[in-house]
Amino acid sequence: MVSLFVTDLEFYAYHGVPPEEQVVGHRYIVDLVIDVACTADTSDRVEDTVDYAAAAKVVVETATHSQYKTVERLARVICEKLFEQFQPIEKVSIRLAKRLPPAPIIAKEVGVSLQLSRNEIVR
Repeated sequence: MVSLFVTDLEFYAYHGVPPEEQVVGHRYIVDLVIDVACTADTSDRVEDTVDYAAAAKVVVETATHSQYKTVERLARVICEKLFEQFQPIEKVSIRLAKRLPPAPIIAKEVGVSLQLSRNEIVR
């Protein structure tokens, strides 16, 4: 098993409970760890693993082409899309943060961490 990671992946998207958040949008940041059953460590072939750039693209496309009220739901949908696109993935750990949230608190980021295994995905 190999763990791939992508850190500090930033994008702008339109999620949130108040309608204003879904219009104005926010900057989000994702840290991703993907556990992969692969042989690239011995074969040295990208075809024998999950291309981390392709996985990052799935994250950004998923987050920017749909709208959700909660970051919890967004994080789950991202994980589901990764499992759907890449069969070698066994487990995904995601940290999804909303930068400078519009809330009556002062915080650099708020968000969720989620870990899902392939066998936890309902088809």
